[in-house]
Amino acid sequence: MAGVIAEVGEGVSGWSVGDAVVAFLPMTAPGAAAEYVAAPAEVLAAAPRTVELADAAALPSAGLAAWQALFEHAEVKAGQSVLINGAGGAVGGYAVQLAAQAGATVTATASARSIDRIRSYRADRIVDYTATPLLQAVAGQHFDVVLNRVLTSPEETAQLVGLVADGGAFVSTTTPGPEDAGRGVRTVRVFVRSDASQLAELVARIDAGVLQIEVAERRPLTNLAAVHDEAATGRLSGKTVLTLA
Repeated sequence: MAGVIAEVGEGVSGWSVGDAVVAFLPMTAPGAAAEYVAAPAEVLAAAPRTVELADAAALPSAGLAAWQALFEHAEVKAGQSVLINGAGGAVGGYAVQLAAQAGATVTATASARSIDRIRSYRADRIVDYTATPLLQAVAGQHFDVVLNRVLTSPEETAQLVGLVADGGAFVSTTTPGPEDAGRGVRTVRVFVRSDASQLAELVARIDAGVLQIEVAERRPLTNLAAVHDEAATGRLSGKTVLTLA
């Protein structure tokens, strides 16, 4: 969510009415598809100053998922090689940018419609999976980290794990990898959580001009049901922000 504080609860310090904020609300609490939401003060971060406030709503969940996958679970470092499978989506797009900023060599998969955007994120190599199957395109290569953003079958998942170098990491936000992959490969399934300090770091990068928010559509909150339906059937063109009239 992104919004402006309308009221501050008892005992809250550090925030004032009128402050523009962003947050990833706790998964067990009501969400942000509403004109007003109650948000725990500890999950708030100041909103970016360099983008439209509504567009900033596209940052918290996807940005935090990318950050936690790369740095908490995969422990990406400068000089490593990283494969991001499914870079055209929101999480994948942030992951490409963050991995490149960390000094990793980034290989990303994307369809033709996303290639120019992913290139602008400083991916070192882009595989158009609609033209060449990934395994064929990277035959003989191994990566220190493979981040999977695509729903894959058990066989496809095992093939992706096979692309991880000995001692590397397979991190997925979708299909989990095998618990015992062998060769010292760690497999982790990521479930994103609220983290205000990480979110503040992402916001700082937005304002510094080194991290981009991609918003495909801005639609009114009254379109909520239709947006969910389009998301469920794969018809959304990208990250969609719901705005208030």
